[in-house]
Amino acid sequence: MQVKTSVPSPPAKKPSRRIAPAPELPHSLVSEPEYEIAAPRADAMIQSLRAFGYDVPAAIADLIDNSIAAGAKNVWLEFYWSGAESYVAIADDGAGMTEGELSAAMRPGSRSPLEERDAKDLGRFGLGLKTASFSQCLSLTVASRKKAAGAAAAVRCWDLEYVTECGDWRLLCGGSETFRAHGLARLEALPSGTVVFWEKMDRVTPPGTQTNSSPEHDLFLRRIEEVRAHIAMVFHRYLDGIPGRPLRIHVNGELVKAWDPFAAKHSATQHLPEEAMPFRGEALMVRPFILPHHSKMSKAAYEEAKGPKGWDAQQGFYVYRNKRLLVAGDWLGFFQKEQHCKLARIQVDIPNSMDETWEIDVKKSRAWPPPQLRRHLRRPASATRARATEVYRNRGA
Repeated sequence: MQVKTSVPSPPAKKPSRRIAPAPELPHSLVSEPEYEIAAPRADAMIQSLRAFGYDVPAAIADLIDNSIAAGAKNVWLEFYWSGAESYVAIADDGAGMTEGELSAAMRPGSRSPLEERDAKDLGRFGLGLKTASFSQCLSLTVASRKKAAGAAAAVRCWDLEYVTECGDWRLLCGGSETFRAHGLARLEALPSGTVVFWEKMDRVTPPGTQTNSSPEHDLFLRRIEEVRAHIAMVFHRYLDGIPGRPLRIHVNGELVKAWDPFAAKHSATQHLPEEAMPFRGEALMVRPFILPHHSKMSKAAYEEAKGPKGWDAQQGFYVYRNKRLLVAGDWLGFFQKEQHCKLARIQVDIPNSMDETWEIDVKKSRAWPPPQLRRHLRRPASATRARATEVYRNRGA
């Protein structure tokens, strides 16, 4: 009987670590998660964009930011009273926009806050033109023209009542008769520029407001003065003349004069040492000021220096982004405002690359320092308050 002996098989070879790349599959065969498009309702979303909490001065300031970004040397604001038919026009002599650029600018969320921007850019979210305007009016019309021979003006209009009626994001390609007569006519007199036109201003002059209503007219006039004071403060460094970037703002034909919160040109103002605070490879600049005791100022100078909200309210940090004021007098949670510290004001300059860390909001009316900087900012704040208290109590001696 023959017995078969088993011969051990040779050890298996270890598989090579090199794995051939899988052949590229047609796009139709690549598996994707199931999804559906959940586009926002036009009528609901566009009404929600009205609720960002702007007041009239903050809304106007947001529009002027766009004029500055466009290189404008002049901005003209016209507030026209006609009861419920009142309108506001904001014109500039900046670079202007083409049809395509204007359509993109009118799109809500036209830019992502994550996009890299020019260091001098004053925008962030791509929302300011729309949210600022919608907060005050139901009809926003914009006309713009580039400086080119024979270039026609591009016109686009958001009519919120029409969007609500049709339920679609329909951006109109024309404007009202009032706009053509009082808005477009302004642009035709300029080599290039942009005009922003507000009509149906239900948040300023509600439907039914009569032209001969004295209380409503008085309120309209007060709002004009509030706008004038606000832009004199927010853009004071531009109005005073930033080298290479001159700016003149006119309100109903009158040139706006800058309001310097630090009274830097007064002989009795104390300029404390400037300090650079490094943060993530960049630096913010901190410059404290002690304003003069009232005994060292004329009555007119003292009244001017107190600011729109008064001496006690205007003390604290003044936070600027590209020389545009964001926060006007706030101790940023470090201290309470006290009368004996009312002469202390501190200028802080941050670059727009710090927008996220400083929690800059859409309205550009809020800024909050990151935790890593708070103790560094508290130090000059404490020293400035102590010096201001000394000046206040010793009558500026």
